[in-house]
Amino acid sequence: MANSTILYFAYGSNMLLQRLIDRCPSARALGVAVAYCHYISFGLAGRDGSGKAVIIKSQDRDDCVFGVLFELAESELMDLDRFEIKYKRNDKFEVVMDGQNHLTTTYYVPKADIEIGLLPMDWYRDICVAGARQHGLDADYIAELEALIVRQDPDNAGHKYLQNLSIESL
Repeated sequence: MANSTILYFAYGSNMLLQRLIDRCPSARALGVAVAYCHYISFGLAGRDGSGKAVIIKSQDRDDCVFGVLFELAESELMDLDRFEIKYKRNDKFEVVMDGQNHLTTTYYVPKADIEIGLLPMDWYRDICVAGARQHGLDADYIAELEALIVRQDPDNAGHKYLQNLSIESL
């Protein structure tokens, strides 16, 4: 019997295919998707005190989060849950890809758990940018990610995912 698959909407650092495959080996990118009436923030505190990407619901249709729609084995969701421990999973998250609405799985953080003023680490922002470039997200959206104010990580001059990327893959 074949494994059943789900649609997973990745934003932030999980857009980078190599990073997601380390967590879910079956992951296969389907294309760029958009979550309308949402915006991205870096308001989830990581273990190191830096900001991690979260999506926040808004009432403004002009607010949108670009991401990547992946197909992955449903059996790998529990593995992904272990990585996204501070997040809540939504298995009925609506995104649009190629003009079609899709119900997907994604991760979010309740507004009450979001902190103001957190900054992502430099390498974390760079992973988000690398994933956005890898999948051809909107150029203005990529520029917004590149312009993020970040914290320099003195203990990690280069993150393993960035060290293994070739210029051609970006």
